[in-house]
Amino acid sequence: MDTILKRYKTDSQRTILMKTGAISFRDARLGWVSLGCVVLNISTSGAGLVVESDVEIPFAFDLAIETEPFRRHCFVVWRIDRRIGVTFDLDRIQCDRMQYGD
Repeated sequence: MDTILKRYKTDSQRTILMKTGAISFRDARLGWVSLGCVVLNISTSGAGLVVESDVEIPFAFDLAIETEPFRRHCFVVWRIDRRIGVTFDLDRIQCDRMQYGD
């Protein structure tokens, strides 16, 4: 966790993005869950999100951003109400085209 937090704090080169996204994760009771969000800003190692509901979001999830051909695996660094700061697991970026055969 310390490494995740340090990487998030030292990454100050954020770009305002304002694109829709989808958070997806596996829930033991519900199976795969997908929630809408807005990606406020992004950098090479993290992003700021606003989720559309008060649904509990796990510590780790996948993030798909509109017009981008891959999903990023994310870790939550902070949360205030519906705003979430995440850092990316740079080893687990997945290309949707490869996964789904597009």
